[in-house]
Amino acid sequence: MKIFKKTAILFIVAALLLSVVVFPASAAKNAVIYFNKNSVEVGDKVTVSVSVNPGEEMYAVSFYLEYDDEVLKYESGTGVAKAGVLQVVESPSGDKSVKYNFTFSAIKVGSSSISVRDCVYDVLGSNGAETKNFGGASARLTVKDLALSSNAKLKSLKISGYSLSPSFSSGRTSYTLKVPNNVTKLNVSATTEDSKAKVTSVTGNKLNVGVNTVTITVQAENGTQKKYTIKVTRADESETEEPNEETTETALDTTVNGKPYTIVTKLPQDVIFKGFGLETTKLNGYDIETAVDMAGIYRIFYLQAAESDKLTPYLYDEDSDSFEPLKYTIQNDKLYIFSQIPEDFETPDSLYEANIDINGFTVPCLSDTNGAMSEFHYVYCFANGIFNLYRYDTFEDTLQRQPDFEFANSNIVDQDDSFLKRFSSLSGNAKVIFVGLVIVVLGVLALLILLIVYLFRRSIIRNEELILGDDDMYFDEINHKKDDKKLN
Repeated sequence: MKIFKKTAILFIVAALLLSVVVFPASAAKNAVIYFNKNSVEVGDKVTVSVSVNPGEEMYAVSFYLEYDDEVLKYESGTGVAKAGVLQVVESPSGDKSVKYNFTFSAIKVGSSSISVRDCVYDVLGSNGAETKNFGGASARLTVKDLALSSNAKLKSLKISGYSLSPSFSSGRTSYTLKVPNNVTKLNVSATTEDSKAKVTSVTGNKLNVGVNTVTITVQAENGTQKKYTIKVTRADESETEEPNEETTETALDTTVNGKPYTIVTKLPQDVIFKGFGLETTKLNGYDIETAVDMAGIYRIFYLQAAESDKLTPYLYDEDSDSFEPLKYTIQNDKLYIFSQIPEDFETPDSLYEANIDINGFTVPCLSDTNGAMSEFHYVYCFANGIFNLYRYDTFEDTLQRQPDFEFANSNIVDQDDSFLKRFSSLSGNAKVIFVGLVIVVLGVLALLILLIVYLFRRSIIRNEELILGDDDMYFDEINHKKDDKKLN
């Protein structure tokens, strides 16, 4: 009986601790934005989905969806649109997770930021309706027109009376020039490679004493822009020495999205990723140190923004003669480079193509139409020298390799029915709750076993007492008969 009491007390204490530790209040989450397609052209319709999943019953949801109405036109959905802002007010009936779809038409080449803000929902508490906040989200959708040319290169660039340094090349966007003090304005002549492209502006050609930047902006037929810059040094009045027009640059300059950068020619060892080696390559006649992986798949250049000490990894596209930021993340000292999902992958009906923000980059992914799986997305990554599909958990910001992923099977989550596989797919909170429930069930079973043992022991003791009682009556009867014989 004492053992039973002690065990019961310990179980009650454990249950109280469990109610505090195992079932914590849910951490704040954010809304999730999905697109039904990655590549959008002018004239296409695209579905933007917003998922709200706080994990508790909701009876009212409201938020604002902002977009660029010059690039996208709102067509249909659950909301009222005005001047690029869509107001959504809905009344779910106790749902713990909801998803709303909005259809837009792509009307112009460009990039539109799509964001969810001021997201709130109502729950029913002991004192009636209670309003709670829910984190917003943002993503970027780019609209292209593949039928139009993207060539924004110059065929020639000349300054009347002077020569650029180095000599002009259509792939090079940065040059230098020195002029005497009496030159106050430059005559710039530029022609495009593509007849459908045009020079939209020439700025900075009115010179001040000192360093000036002349910028020539070229726009391709599809709206793509490219900028060529010339750093022009106008001599001071006191300078009598003739300017040297053939001075070469000591740094290699370029522009990315209209912003000036310097291509780093000598790389410090600490910026090179693990698994990459140092290799020198030629770019516009310059020797540039780059980081190359052992398989030779990725060659990484490092660019440095003006007035910044940070070296940022970029990839160079020879066809467009442009740099794009390397989309990557590092987890547990491992590098993951995000890549486009191969076109030959057969996507099941339960998944659709979308974009997701990871580590500040917009990454293509596959998302699940099942609202219960809204926190998980599949991304294609290069890691440890090979490409693999990874499942990204937005709640815990983690990547998990999916080597057995089969696109022909629409039931991706249930492909491996093993207990460990299912348990590993749970979120952190779900794992804690599951372990807590297992402990509770084991505790109840232990109590039942102790109760059964206790009752069983009581029954044995009682039977023994009854048996002993019968034996005493039997011996008393025998003794009584003996006494009667003696008297006779």
